[in-house]
Amino acid sequence: MKFEIADGRSYATLEVTMDAGDRIGVDPGSMVTRSDAIRSETNAGEGGLGGMFKRAISDELDVLTTFLEAEADGSRTVLAPDYLGDITRLDLDETGPVKVQSGGLLAWTTDVERSTAANEAGNFFSSGELTVLRLGGSGTAFVSAFGAVREETVTPDDPLVVDEDHLLAWTDGLSVSRTKDSNIKSSLLGGEGFVTRLEGDGRVWVQTRDPMVLFGGGGQ
Repeated sequence: MKFEIADGRSYATLEVTMDAGDRIGVDPGSMVTRSDAIRSETNAGEGGLGGMFKRAISDELDVLTTFLEAEADGSRTVLAPDYLGDITRLDLDETGPVKVQSGGLLAWTTDVERSTAANEAGNFFSSGELTVLRLGGSGTAFVSAFGAVREETVTPDDPLVVDEDHLLAWTDGLSVSRTKDSNIKSSLLGGEGFVTRLEGDGRVWVQTRDPMVLFGGGGQ
């Protein structure tokens, strides 16, 4: 299977070229085009929240998941999230297990092991409804963002503080805590906002725009 992220950081798409028997999981509604030789199958209760609107307000934890399987070599599909932003690739052989906010997972190979992760800091996000997915195994996953994706490094001597709705993904094993910050205004409620503090040794991916500003009608 071959992957190509195309069309720039603001309107990114993911093109997947598949041989016969290749199979990939995708966020429902993300398919733009596919070869006729790609079969689509949708299952319920596979986890993952699709779309900016669901990312912002949904309390669903068990939603539909679509699997695409090629029946001929050279089959192609193009995927895109339904909001403006970047897509980044996570190779779990290189990163180790990663935790992802549930609205961010766009596509994954079938050797990615997905599960709902314990939420160490309570509800991270100002919607109060999103869950956290843990990605393990040895596969490849693609995460989409509202805005661009920035990768940050966390060390024991240099913890990272993130405005919570900008938090996209982080390597498993980082210590995560949540606290109020009077300098940040809640996009939904207009009061004090929250920040997430990550400590330890690992990597963090953040999105440069806050989807709650768009759907919450607020902002800083």
